[in-house]
Amino acid sequence: MIPALDTRVLCEASGFIAERLGLYFPEERWPDLARGLTTAGEELGFEYPDTCVCWLRSQELTTGQIETLASYLTVGETFFFRDPASFEVLERKILPPLIARRSETSRILHVWSAGCCTGEEAYSLAITCARALPDLQRWNVSILATDINPKFLAKAETGVYGEWSFRGAPGWIRGKYFSPASDKKLAIVPTVKKLVHFDYLNLAVDIYPALCNCTNAMDVIFCRNVLMYFTPEHQKRVAASMHRCLVEGGYLLVNPAEANASLFPMFAMEEVDGIILYRKTSNLPLYESWPVFIDASARAIPVEPASSTPPPASATPNTAPSPVVPLVLARTYANQGRLEEARSACREAIEVERGNPSAHFLYASICHELGQYEEAIAVLGRVLYLDQDFILAHHTLGGLYKQLGKAKESKRHFAIALNILSSKGKDEIVPESDGMTCGRLMESIKAMRGA
Repeated sequence: MIPALDTRVLCEASGFIAERLGLYFPEERWPDLARGLTTAGEELGFEYPDTCVCWLRSQELTTGQIETLASYLTVGETFFFRDPASFEVLERKILPPLIARRSETSRILHVWSAGCCTGEEAYSLAITCARALPDLQRWNVSILATDINPKFLAKAETGVYGEWSFRGAPGWIRGKYFSPASDKKLAIVPTVKKLVHFDYLNLAVDIYPALCNCTNAMDVIFCRNVLMYFTPEHQKRVAASMHRCLVEGGYLLVNPAEANASLFPMFAMEEVDGIILYRKTSNLPLYESWPVFIDASARAIPVEPASSTPPPASATPNTAPSPVVPLVLARTYANQGRLEEARSACREAIEVERGNPSAHFLYASICHELGQYEEAIAVLGRVLYLDQDFILAHHTLGGLYKQLGKAKESKRHFAIALNILSSKGKDEIVPESDGMTCGRLMESIKAMRGA
């Protein structure tokens, strides 16, 4: 008989799990923690759970260990159109005015399923967008779906589901959005499947918004049944980061049990048909949100906010235009979802300094955001011509080729990225990554390759 974990071990375990995974296990949830650790320990090869806890406490957790712990310490339970009222509000109240505004301009729609589990929520969001857009083929609709568990992501990417995933789901989704698969299962139709992009992301420790993981300029974020697992400190950090991920007027939807107003002071709270919505309404001047620009040599160049009063002509220095300002402007526009303006500013930067791989990489990232994948791939080729060891160019190409179903090319670029990263320090910052460390990017690539 396997001995139970004592309170001392559980106290220590809850502490390091909160620190390393951001998961919250107060004393009243220690029985859940004990069950999860016991089962996870068995999978990790430990006969006794207390031995597993001691070992984990002394190690730097790998992706595989995080995956195993997360899968047993969180509930991977979901189904299509779970909480249908939220999807009804999205389709009837949020999307129509957004679509009306964008139909005259960019025709771009970005939605994020944060903590997507096995993909049912992400595909439900894609179906909802498809229903709201009768001219779907004319739009660039992108549903980003992220999770900490590569096993969940692997299942989600197949797009094949059994009867259990349809419990409580509206009957109309089967005939229109699914087709028969083997073993009496159903597969999501390709027109909807291609709208969803799955990626590994740890909400507790990874950096977002960031162009490199496509978490910027979101119109809507569904983050439901996720915050309840985090420590109060991590909950606040996630809420603040998601506020920055949204465009002006964008919406965050959480589980009603997680709708604690104290977590979302930066949002305007709205109630629509009984659903609590958090809307981004901060309308900061453009220059106030400018980031520090990191150039190709990794020098931090702080950018001063623009003065409301232009200097007299005599005070204007007679110097050549700098590539810094157009690049910063392009990045700022991209983060705000103003992608055509971002692309225009990026072209200016490239005209000033054609040999700067960072400018070309940003341009490729913007093309990626616009759904112009072939152009993005061509520009990334130019980045690698200028700098064959540009890590994020290989990482982005790996993801793009994976999205396009070109497995051989995807694996090659992921392998090159891992090879370059292996020569770096784990705490070294990846250039153009908005602060991601080499260690985190390596773990992320390994997780996606596994998925």
